[in-house]
Parts: sequence; structure tokens; C-alpha cells
Amino acid sequence: MLFMSLNHELAKLFATMADVMDIKGENTFKVLAFRKVGRILEDTTLDIRRCVEEGTLGQIEGIGKSSQRIIEEYVRTGRSADYEEVTASVPAGLLPLLSIEGLGPRTIALLWKERGITSAEELGAAIEAGRLEGIKGIGPKKVAGIRRGLENRAKQGGRVGIGEALPVAEQLLARLRKLPGVKRAEVAGSLRRRRETVGDMDLLCCVEEGTDGAAITRAFVGFEGVVRILGQGDTKASVVTSSGLQADLRVLGEAHFGAALMYFTGSKDHNVRIRGLAQKKGMTLNEWGLYRLSDYEKAEKKTAEAPPVRPIASRTEEEIYRELGLAFIEPELREDRGEVDAALRGSLPRLIARVDLRGDLHCHTTASDGVAGIEEMAEAARALGYEFLAITDHSASQAIANGLTAERLIRHAAAIRRAAERIRGITLLAGSEVDILSDGRLDYEDAVLKELDIVIASPHVALKQDAQKATRRLLRAIENRYVNVIGHPTGRLINAREGLALDFPAIFKAAADSGTALEINAGYPRLDLDEVNARGAIEAGVMLSINTDAHGPDGLKEVEFGLGVARRAWVEPRHVINCMNVEQLRRFLAGKR
Repeated sequence: MLFMSLNHELAKLFATMADVMDIKGENTFKVLAFRKVGRILEDTTLDIRRCVEEGTLGQIEGIGKSSQRIIEEYVRTGRSADYEEVTASVPAGLLPLLSIEGLGPRTIALLWKERGITSAEELGAAIEAGRLEGIKGIGPKKVAGIRRGLENRAKQGGRVGIGEALPVAEQLLARLRKLPGVKRAEVAGSLRRRRETVGDMDLLCCVEEGTDGAAITRAFVGFEGVVRILGQGDTKASVVTSSGLQADLRVLGEAHFGAALMYFTGSKDHNVRIRGLAQKKGMTLNEWGLYRLSDYEKAEKKTAEAPPVRPIASRTEEEIYRELGLAFIEPELREDRGEVDAALRGSLPRLIARVDLRGDLHCHTTASDGVAGIEEMAEAARALGYEFLAITDHSASQAIANGLTAERLIRHAAAIRRAAERIRGITLLAGSEVDILSDGRLDYEDAVLKELDIVIASPHVALKQDAQKATRRLLRAIENRYVNVIGHPTGRLINAREGLALDFPAIFKAAADSGTALEINAGYPRLDLDEVNARGAIEAGVMLSINTDAHGPDGLKEVEFGLGVARRAWVEPRHVINCMNVEQLRRFLAGKR
């Protein structure tokens, strides 16, 4: 997964350069070429760092000499002179505008050139003052969309999506674990709780007795990818990484590691509930451990270092929860949403885990916009230990994704079934991700759909419909007897697109009544359904399906993001059709009412 982070960084670099050139009105062909390189880097399963080291980068189709030079420089130095030159050629405030829903390079160019707008703050002020009137191509509807985008940006508060933060954290942890004297290194905070966005990264490092903590923090601030040091001492260090994320490290001994991990994992509300429970039992809990209150109050030191008194429990989270009379509470549940009371009653859910999943029901191949063939995807799924895989390429209306006509789909389904006969150890299902059109009709007639093993129906267009229209649209799809799963139901993208506003109680009732599953799309930046609606779905009796929407073999590994959503939603294996065996799954698919 670590090399995928580098691929992602490079893909983002080329996409940003293309956007800036587009803003400046540079040569269209060069802009398109850079966008293409970005997509190649995003989709490839190759380790780009290894390609550079082995001199095989130029063998990747679509990567020319200029792109190769930029990639090689970035891999070797962590910087790109071309990127810095291009991005420095426009006001710095324009780049953050690219992440605002409703704003593309061409619109940003108009705002800059016509009204001199160079930042989100200036844009907001211009909207309030009515200064966007008269700009060709930016009418009232467009202005309203930009306003919503700015409002959504304000709600996010600068938080970064988990799909961007987790690979960076894994890189840092991998390097920490290789340092002499380090016994354990873990991520804490909202990232450990698998929140879909994070403000920063909290890292904890447990070291052997006698290890120089300052040596650990010195090494940490010198890691590749660190661009700014905010602070560095004997036991703490803070840095900013090349991704823009702040990372805070704390170094401590094994005796207090469990208490620190629990404290810095949070959430704040969960910790308050736990500390309150400790107080009722005559104890006190902090980042150093769980103590008898009477002993702790007698201690002289209580803040900067561990108190000079023996804790009741501190080495592991499990022993702390046990001493408080609680079952262990998984990090994803620690939000003060009833988990403490459930732990007291002994009724915590048995959260779904990776081992429970038997297959993926939503992926794409080269038949539409994937980067691998049927057999390659099947082999990758089998290598993950899956028992089944559904091939669900795009339907006809997704022309940009090389969607299949009805005739192509029937031939493709036949090819999937022929491949299934050749490949041992995994069951292949022939399906399709069928577009739910704006009025709720599906992209194929029922006569075509009935020939498939599974139908995923998903919204891809008209994602700004009002709640009434959007709900009617999805209800019509749910009512179709051949639709088994509603894919990424809102169409939202984290930090980029809000998605459909839906009457979820109505959606849940229809799905439960008809035997239609709702998807948690694990492909970042979708994570749709989100944790709130996923929990609402299972409480309403709806079955879920956790899928990656993978467009290549490595995309299947993104299931971890979907599992994070599901675990935060209190989802158990019994709620998820991917946890069924093949026979149970076939019965579910055939039982659509």
C-alpha cells in the first residue's frame, strides 16, 4: 500500500499541473496529456518507484519523455521544479479553489480574469456583494452552486479525507518501526477511529527501556516527506508532511503505552464518559494510566511526567477497560454513541472484520473503464482469499467510462461465464453497474437485466436534484425486480461533492421490503453510504453490501475503507451480503421481491 501513496501523490501532481495550465489557458493538448498521465499513475498497479529504479518507466504506455523526467525528479528528490514553476505562475489562493464543488479550472479562470478573485475569501465576498453578475457562463444557478460549495468547504474545516491521510500515516509508522529501540508504533486519534476525514495525525511510539527518546524524535523529523518541523524534543515532535498534513509523535515507555493509546485515540466525548465511570469507582484515568484516586491525590507530580505512584492498569487498553468493568470497546465505536452502556451490559456488537468478507460484488474491467481483464481481476480476488467476485462494468449511458451497449453487455456476460469455467477456486458472477437515469429508469431494459447474475444500480448524473425527485428516482430503481444492490446511493465524494439529498427512511423501508441491499462503496473518495446512514439502514432491517468499485487489482484492497465505515456504523457480519457463502448469496439475489 505504501507505493500506492507515491502513485497517488504523483497523480495529484500531474492533475494539479493540468488544472493550473487550464486556468491559464495554455495549450489544450498539453493539458489533456498531463491529465492522461495523472489517470495512468492513479490506475496503474505498478510500483512507480521501482520503475524509476529499474529504468522501466518509459515502457508505460502514455508516459512521454517530459512526464518521465518530472516523475524521476519527484521520486528521487521529493520535489518537481516543473510543478513549482507552474503553480507559482498563478496566485497561490487559486489552487485551493480547485477543491470546491462547483468550481472547475475554466470557471476559476473567469473569476480571476474578469473579477480579480484569487481566494475563497474573496470569492465569498464577491458573491455576497453580487459582483459575479455579468460574467458570461456564470448565471444565478451556477452562483448558487458555488455558494453551496463554499459552505461545504467551511463545514469541512480543512480536514483531509482518510484515503489521503492513511497512506501517509502508514509510511511514517513503517519508518518508525524500523528505528533501533522501537517496540511498537501505532496511529491514534480520529484516524485510528477511522473517521472519514481527519484534521491531523497522532502517532505513538513505544520504546525499549534505556532508549534515547530524543534520537527517535530526531529521526522522525528527518523522515522523507517531512517539509516543515513545528517542534522537536525528547519525547514529542510535530511536523508537516508534503501532503500538507500535520503529524504529532509521542514517545513513551511500554509501561504506559496502553493508557496513552486510549487517551490519544479519543474521542473526547468517549474519554469523558470513561473518566466519569472511573470517578464513580473511586479511580482516576489519564494518559499515564488508571489510578486509585486516593493514591493519585497524594502524589506530588501529576502533569508533565508519569505520577510517582503505581497505576492499577496502564500497559494495555484491554486491562484498563477490564478494571472498569467494561468489555473492550473497539476504536471505531468510541464516539459516545451508546458504546459505554453497551459495554456495561455486555451487548456490544461483534463488528464486521476483513476475515468475514467472502467476496466483492462491484468491480470493473477493461470492458468499460477498468485497467485489468476478467481473469486478472479474478486472480487478484482469489489471492485475497475471496470465494466470489462480481464483474459489474458500466452501462451504456456512461460513455465517458466506455459503458457497454446491451449487445456488448450480453457478449461480456458470456465472456465472464467462460472465464468462470477456466478459473478454479473462485465463483464469478456476471453483472453490471447500471445507471439510474434522472427519472429513475434504468439504462437497460428488463429483458437484458434478467440475463445477469447481479445488478448494481447507481446514480451518476443529476446529483443536485431536490430530495423529492431524488428519492422518487431511487425508489423506482429499488422497485425494479432485477435490481439487487443500490450502488453509492447519494453519489457524494468526500470533500468534493455533497451528493443527492434523500429521504432515507423511505429508502430504507423500500429496500427492506423488497430485499434490495444498499452499498457501502469503499472506493475513496466515495465511502457512500456514510456511517450515519449505514447504521440507519441496518436498524431498519436493510442488508448492506460492502464493495470497492475497483477498477484494477489493487483497488480491491480499498475494502478496508468500507470496513471502517461499517464498523463505525455498528455493522455485524449478519448485516452484509458479502459475508454470505455463494449458495446463500445466490438465494438472496434470486429472492428479490
